Amino acid sequence: MLSLLGRFHAALRAAVAACFTVLLAAVLLQVVSRLALPNPPVWTEELSRFCLIFAAALGGGLALRSGELVGVDVVTAALPPAARRAVDAIGCLAIIGFCALLLAPAWEFVDIGSLQSSPALGWNMFWVHMAMLIAPATLALAAFERLMGLFTPQARRG
Repeated sequence: MLSLLGRFHAALRAAVAACFTVLLAAVLLQVVSRLALPNPPVWTEELSRFCLIFAAALGGGLALRSGELVGVDVVTAALPPAARRAVDAIGCLAIIGFCALLLAPAWEFVDIGSLQSSPALGWNMFWVHMAMLIAPATLALAAFERLMGLFTPQARRG
């Protein structure tokens, strides 16, 4: 199962890289066109905003998985390894629980998006709002994977 999760996270990394690539291209086009064209395209700002939203939604779980998500570890760093694992496990369970609580309201938000379209690109906002469902799902999955990793023999040794 962990190898399947590893492949899933590799796909997430590729998707985040694609978001940043499109974001950079849109911003570059926006800057160049404002300097060079009498009527620059208006959709570049909207596209860059959507790319940032998806990069954050897809990247949150990756940051948690790699241990790069913001955290306060001053207290836990002083704990013995077993206590540190217990605190980390409680944190993972809290993240999973919180994300589970967010799924139903996130789906309602996504559903509302199906009634709207973006002003500049004309995209159905269902797809843009989908980021609000993806974010807690990827965080919960990363927390689950991290929780499972706490119970491996390597983790128990310290």
